[in-house]
Amino acid sequence: MQIIIDDTKNVQTLQTEFNQLFPYLRLLLVKIQPGQESGKVMQDQPQPSQNTSLLQYRITNDTTPFYIYPEMTVAELEQQFTKLYGLEPVILRKSGNVWIETSITDDWTLEEQNTQGELITQQINERQKPPNVI
Repeated sequence: MQIIIDDTKNVQTLQTEFNQLFPYLRLLLVKIQPGQESGKVMQDQPQPSQNTSLLQYRITNDTTPFYIYPEMTVAELEQQFTKLYGLEPVILRKSGNVWIETSITDDWTLEEQNTQGELITQQINERQKPPNVI
């Protein structure tokens, strides 16, 4: 399965599709500010409006859609969004009840990130269960 990224898609639809494909990951898009170095974006920076179409952020003339697929690494996803839209994706992985940024594991595929999020969340949830009383 894959997600097609084209100019007609709005931010909210993209995030919903991403979360359906990767339920233990979240995708935030942050507008890169002039003079800001890619990779230095913080998740608390302003994000595009949920109803904004990606077309409003396109910075190249290349209108060919690209795809998000499970074997894509976080770094590849970041590179595509930055190059085509001037937006930097911030990928968060679920870890129990919190979401952590995947910045030190950008070379992992989205599938690996999602699997790790699932495993960690299951382990944390198991530890938080009350012990069985006999």
